[in-house]
Amino acid sequence: MKSVRRMLTAIITLLLFMSVPGLYMPLKKPAPSELPNYGPLKKEISAYLGEQPGTYGLYFIDLNSGQQFGHNALTPFHAASTFKLPLNLYLYREAAEGRLDLNEELLYAEKHLEGGTGILKEQKPGSRYTVAQLSELSIIQSDNVATNMLLERLDRRKVKEFMRSLGARVVDDNANITCPFDLGIYMYAMLDFSRSRTTGSTMLLNHLFNSRYKDRIPAPLPDGIRVANKIGTWPPEHTYNDVAYVVHPRRPYILVLTSKDTPGYGDTIPVMQYLSKMIYDYQTALD
Repeated sequence: MKSVRRMLTAIITLLLFMSVPGLYMPLKKPAPSELPNYGPLKKEISAYLGEQPGTYGLYFIDLNSGQQFGHNALTPFHAASTFKLPLNLYLYREAAEGRLDLNEELLYAEKHLEGGTGILKEQKPGSRYTVAQLSELSIIQSDNVATNMLLERLDRRKVKEFMRSLGARVVDDNANITCPFDLGIYMYAMLDFSRSRTTGSTMLLNHLFNSRYKDRIPAPLPDGIRVANKIGTWPPEHTYNDVAYVVHPRRPYILVLTSKDTPGYGDTIPVMQYLSKMIYDYQTALD
């Protein structure tokens, strides 16, 4: 059974790598003549990023047609807090299958304490929080303490195995790395799960819509455009990431932007915002 599962995963991953149009199940099945042409957009993105210092990655999926493309799509980047997306997807999958109780309480211990983003670091260890509360904090506040508590409960090894089972290409048991392609897989899997009508199936999507950090992909978009996203920041490598589901009024899409070795936040965020607006405008012009 395991060998068959591995073979199926390998076949799916190969097809994704080849970027076969329509591999992702579109929200509606378009006629061949209706498939959008993303050739000009890909060229414009490549030319623009070729002028920027540092290394950028991108992955895009048009949810109407299933069309997708990437730039440095399989290049490894530090995942930073984008790891919290597949972690939470695994959490809710486990809850839906009856292997995890969202009301289970976990103890906040000294070993879970970590700086960076979040609000639990300001609280003294010793309190208990439900799995559902910790999940919400890990996404909306990007809380590192909550994430450490959940990761201990879920088992890091099992989370990484789950990521591979989805077809992810850049997964390391001992390092927090990813690639744009993989982050696109996780977001698509999250959207698919949100339509399953099982335990907690819409909770993660709602948390992503309400995430606190909207300075990257969502920032330059028109008022009223809903974006479910998860950012990641790793200052030692000047890494700034964002993975998002953009609810464009006619052509919803998934967009992943990653970066490393950039001059810093002040130079990188404008690049990410420019790319986000460029893609949104291209989607709008298609209709």
